[in-house]
Amino acid sequence: MPDLLIKGGYLLQPDEPLVQADVLVADDEITAVGDVTAPPGADVLDVTGKVVIPGLINAHTHSNQSIEKGLCDKLPLDAWMVLASYGGAGARLEPRDLYVSAMLGAIEMLSTGTTAVLDCNRTEPAWYDEGMDAVMQAYIDIGMRANVATQYADLDFFSSIPLGLIDAPEDLTSRARRANVNDSLDRAERFIDRWNNRHPLLTPMLGPSSVPRCSQELFEGSLVLARQKSVRLQTHLLSAKSQVPVAEERFAGSTVSYLRALGGLQEWTSFAHGIWLSDEEVAMLGETDTGIVHNPVSNQKLGAGIAPAPALVRAGVNVALGSDGASSNDSQNMFETVKSAAILHRIANPPDEWPRAEDALRMCWHGGAAVMGKPLGRIAPGCKADLTVLATDSLLLAPKEQLMNQIVYSELGMSVETVIVGGEVVVRDRRIQTIDVDAVLGEAQELASRVWASLPERFTRFEETDPILRQLEERVGALELRFARTCG
Repeated sequence: MPDLLIKGGYLLQPDEPLVQADVLVADDEITAVGDVTAPPGADVLDVTGKVVIPGLINAHTHSNQSIEKGLCDKLPLDAWMVLASYGGAGARLEPRDLYVSAMLGAIEMLSTGTTAVLDCNRTEPAWYDEGMDAVMQAYIDIGMRANVATQYADLDFFSSIPLGLIDAPEDLTSRARRANVNDSLDRAERFIDRWNNRHPLLTPMLGPSSVPRCSQELFEGSLVLARQKSVRLQTHLLSAKSQVPVAEERFAGSTVSYLRALGGLQEWTSFAHGIWLSDEEVAMLGETDTGIVHNPVSNQKLGAGIAPAPALVRAGVNVALGSDGASSNDSQNMFETVKSAAILHRIANPPDEWPRAEDALRMCWHGGAAVMGKPLGRIAPGCKADLTVLATDSLLLAPKEQLMNQIVYSELGMSVETVIVGGEVVVRDRRIQTIDVDAVLGEAQELASRVWASLPERFTRFEETDPILRQLEERVGALELRFARTCG
């Protein structure tokens, strides 16, 4: 593709002065920043007087949930898990459904300035290869950068919560494994081999669902496979208070201690949520290069708790931001996530420890880049040319600090005019250029209608276990944890 000169924009990023400058792109990388003359044959994108920022990075979501926005309300995390994902009550999406669902999430993200995503996608074993390939193809077709972590587990959901705290029915406490360890790892390995280095915008990853939902054999096997294939891994960590007693019972200690003993706290591993961490676990994480992905909006909606993101940052942990899936957030708009990350922690911390707008943007850009494992989140030579251009109509030009404040506290994507991914303009004049958006939305509505038609049956099955989940929620809520909870 020809070189691209992005001319005359105000470049805004946390650790650099606000300057009006040109950005030259060759292939998929930024090659020069400053007063640049367009090379012969280069395309010129005149953004004079507009604001250019690094593309936002969504470091944790689930594209298979994009079709289920608005699924539920007023459900705590474990109950939501049964209705939305596990416990035999979730929707089963076939390969084309997964394509449409991934495309739907990507449309929302690109339209609101997000250029890169880490997608933990769960696909049915019956059509695993075709399903994962469909998700990858969706990101190719729309032109979005994506790390896709194939998500899997071998334990039933009810094996991952502390049923010993209540008088649970025997059919819940004696369930067999839901998948074979070798089969799960073989499928994941096929996915990695098929997609590694296949497309410049795509990176396959491993995604064991979470430590409590995986047997020790499966989780440890996933770490071994990640090392063998030199790929990244993302999983969920301590997203519910109920997982603390499970760890104490299963590992005779904390989950983070278990991960450290396995050598699982690496630069190439990242953990979504990290809410129920002790002070000791925060310190352990700070001694490593691993990442925690903070998902403040979904955590609030499900009442899961407030992750100790400020304490993690102070400890030196790489903290990124994620929207989480659309059936728990329900938005894929990262401006909303960035704002929530900036203001949520003011409830639980003294003012001198409050994150600033700049800190929230740094988590999104720099933290997200580290979790993705790519040179993203900066406007500098050698970085990938993933950029978002904001029009200055509702967004008003101001000094750097006030401009960042506007972007974090008042922007929800209405100012997004142009989006560039890997040097390609994928959104121009607020319209996605790469696909027929109306056709995708029409197909998404048909799929949603089919999904909603299954709701009565799903709620009936959910209500069979709801009394047990309510009792467990009450018991877990009353637990006095054996360590002092790090303030959020």
